[in-house]
Amino acid sequence: MANDAIPLVSALIEAGNVDTVYRDVYLERARAVLGPTLSLEDFHGIEQTRAALAELPLSIGRALEKANWPLVKELSQRAEALRQLVEGKRKLIETAREVYAVTDIRLDPFSPGLRQFTRLPTKDLPALQTRVVEQLTTLEQADPPWKDFYAGRRIAFQTRAQLNAGQVAGAVGGTSAMVTPEAAAQALKAGDLKRLEKLADALMAAVPPQTSESASGATVGAVPTAEAAGKELLTSYSVDTLTRARQLGLALRHLESRVELASLRQYAWNPLSEASGHIDIKQLPLPPGSAEGLRNGVELFILFALVNSGGARYLPKFVAEDVLVEDFPDPEEDEQPPASKLLGTLGLPGRRGLSRIAIEQALLMHGAQVLEKELGLDPRVFRLVCIPSDVHLRLGEAEGWGRRPFWTHFDGYLIKAEGRLQALAGGDVRFGGLNDLLEVSRDYNSNHLLARFAVVQRERMAAW
Repeated sequence: MANDAIPLVSALIEAGNVDTVYRDVYLERARAVLGPTLSLEDFHGIEQTRAALAELPLSIGRALEKANWPLVKELSQRAEALRQLVEGKRKLIETAREVYAVTDIRLDPFSPGLRQFTRLPTKDLPALQTRVVEQLTTLEQADPPWKDFYAGRRIAFQTRAQLNAGQVAGAVGGTSAMVTPEAAAQALKAGDLKRLEKLADALMAAVPPQTSESASGATVGAVPTAEAAGKELLTSYSVDTLTRARQLGLALRHLESRVELASLRQYAWNPLSEASGHIDIKQLPLPPGSAEGLRNGVELFILFALVNSGGARYLPKFVAEDVLVEDFPDPEEDEQPPASKLLGTLGLPGRRGLSRIAIEQALLMHGAQVLEKELGLDPRVFRLVCIPSDVHLRLGEAEGWGRRPFWTHFDGYLIKAEGRLQALAGGDVRFGGLNDLLEVSRDYNSNHLLARFAVVQRERMAAW
């Protein structure tokens, strides 16, 4: 039975590691497939056995020092029995660990602007695309109940991913191996402006185009239109779903499009930022009527690459959108927000003092169940996440958020040197309120952090 489950589960894991925006969906399916062979409880039991096995040599050593030979014999026999138990299931345990003990965030290898962090050469993208298409084709045949999902993802990779790879390769006339920020800097230094232009096109394939550069190094671009920012993310929830959502503490909110905020996307970090220089934050032209504090929030998008919890590039589109969001009022500084059915379903003890790792693990293990069983929503279409910063910003004024001295967990991460991820948070009144945006360690679990969740359409998380 184990041998039958491992190939399918391994294929799901591999596909999810590439199709990162849907990785949680693949892992949810992997848990369903693996469960009859090795349940989560059984896996935890084996992990405890492995921990006990690691401690036994110390106990045996102490027994040796005391010349307690009966105990040495007993412990040796126990150690050998445990070793055989673990070794006999080694492959199954290794596979299960990639399903039940996931703590990492995979970056989308096809997400524009992230290739210097994924460290995957552009020339290798076609082979990766071919591999994931083959895996999805195999999954279609091996897992008939989910074949429609796999077919949909296969078609997405056969079309959109291929287009992106073709854009990058074609932009430099077949020399994609040299598409790097360093190559752009060398072209600038050599005065090869034609090549620099081609490299810029390649490196910024899906980043809003930049048209000129001022003498001070501030990048200036055309203001994107509402159409360029993306299509609206509207949906009609059933009365039953809305009733059940209310029981979980979630309420429907409609977000109006904010084209003037979407226009700020043109100043976002891009792979040429180090070569061309960043815009002077103090000179950033804010949309009319914007609070001055918005400048500080935008700064992170200018200086760093940000990704959502699906590992894809995060550049808010600010289109019209319907979301389900926890609408409880921000608590006082020392107040504990009331418990909710949603927190209980996620297995979380409360809202304060949670690290992002703990939150993401809870969402990974229970998020799909909340959507499907509690709300009657398809987890392949919707996703339960920490409230995104742009949703918090657009709803906050009407909801009265951002007026207390604490931070709220926001969906997504900031990429630092060596690909290290820092979790996004913000909303502290002392540092800009609704415009406050910062980074915290993924294991930071201060009571100064609060969790607020939202249900969004998965499509908002896709970058290609």
